[in-house]
Amino acid sequence: MKLLKSKKLRNYFLRFLATAVVVIIISCSMTIDHVDQPSSITAGDPLEVTLTVTVKSNKGQSSRLMIAFLAPKAWNARANAKVTFTSTKSTGTQQMTAIAPGTPCPNAGGLDWAGALTAKVGNGGNLINDWEWVAYYSNSSYSLNDNDEATAWVNISIPTTLDNISFKMAYAVANSTDGLGSDPQYYGSSSSGLCLEVKGDGDLIDFCNPQLSGVEPRIALDNDIITIGFDAGVSDNPLKDVTELYFCATGITDTGERIEKCTPSPTSKAVSLGAGRFRLDLWPRKYFGITETQKLARLEYFFTNADGSIRVGYGGLSDPFLFTFSCK
Repeated sequence: MKLLKSKKLRNYFLRFLATAVVVIIISCSMTIDHVDQPSSITAGDPLEVTLTVTVKSNKGQSSRLMIAFLAPKAWNARANAKVTFTSTKSTGTQQMTAIAPGTPCPNAGGLDWAGALTAKVGNGGNLINDWEWVAYYSNSSYSLNDNDEATAWVNISIPTTLDNISFKMAYAVANSTDGLGSDPQYYGSSSSGLCLEVKGDGDLIDFCNPQLSGVEPRIALDNDIITIGFDAGVSDNPLKDVTELYFCATGITDTGERIEKCTPSPTSKAVSLGAGRFRLDLWPRKYFGITETQKLARLEYFFTNADGSIRVGYGGLSDPFLFTFSCK
């Protein structure tokens, strides 16, 4: 009987010890309490964002602050953005430096910060795969005591391009010791799902709304092979039930000449991928018969049924889809 009681006491002690170890391991909790971000800006102006961050510690540690944000790749934010902060644990403005791609994120199974943020936080709900996570470390480490708390006010300034973009921003906070550990308390994130409207010229690059058609790669010249997709299932449109789909397009040169190819043919027929999705691989210069002295500036295009009697453009309406050739 004494042996049985002894085993029970030992089991209770081991359970208590395991719980205590978990409490010790989770040394810091991180939260983003507030995001001050405009709903729209003019393309070419910097995006100015302020985050209010709270850090709480169960066990004292010294670590570097990590701040990350999700942005369109076109902005080249890692090279151009500036991130600073003030806090209750420091004096004056503190500098942060972009973390080089490939730098391992602690407790992330070998993933770098961008990979770990993608796995843990995601893509913010953006529908075009042309985004990136950009992470920053504070230049100095900061110490917290047992059961300590600190507040930081983070200023993010991201120069934007002249592109006309609709994008869902996202943000994350962690530290250089705990990384993005298995417990959500290790890091904080914020993604409102609201679209930032960057109002510029040219074709709208809409990361937020489902697109009937898109071109990959998004940045291409007229001598590159491009893939033009059509997804009939993303919205109600007259071509949603067709089994054969054709490309109807006008190539516009840099001198304003318009070259139209809108007759259904084997070369304009899109390949069915199933579930209402189609794709057409296109070499624009060959497709439109461009001469050596000509250069395509943009495309205006529709998709049609087999006899051309039904034609669908941007938003399922009579306006054409647009694509502008560019090297950047």
